Amino acid sequence: MLKLALFLSCSCVLLDTASVSTVVAKSVPAELVGTWLAEDIGGGGVIDDLQTTLEINDDGTYSGFAGCNHYTGTFNLRTDEIIFGPAGTTRRTCVPAVMDQERKFLDALKSGLSWRTEGTKLVLAKPDSSTALQLAPRHS
Repeated sequence: MLKLALFLSCSCVLLDTASVSTVVAKSVPAELVGTWLAEDIGGGGVIDDLQTTLEINDDGTYSGFAGCNHYTGTFNLRTDEIIFGPAGTTRRTCVPAVMDQERKFLDALKSGLSWRTEGTKLVLAKPDSSTALQLAPRHS
C-alpha cells in the first residue's frame, strides 16, 4: 500500500524538449505578462474557488495550475495571436469535476488563439471568435 501511495503522489513532469523555443522578451506585449485567473472556460464558467491560473512571462514561457496539476511550456506570438506549445504537466489525479475542468482548460490552450484585453480582463478567443478563456489578473 505504501508503494501505491508514493506512486500516486508523484509530481512527474513530461516535457517534449524538441518543441521548446522562446520568444524575444521585448516582443511580448506588457498587457499579456502576468498571472491570470480563469473566470470562464469556453462559456461554461469555472468551479468556484478552484484557482485555475495561467502565468505568461516575457521570456516566452507560460506556466500555472490547471486545477489539479501544475503545467509549463513555451509560446509564440503572431500579431494578435498567441500559440501555446505543448505543456509539460504533473500527473496527479483529482475528483472527476476538477479533472474535467483541467482538461477543458488545457485543451483551450492547444489551438492558436487571438487575444485582447477588456478592461483588466484577458480574453483568449478561438478562430471562430468564440471565447476560449476569460481571465482576470490574479492578485497575490
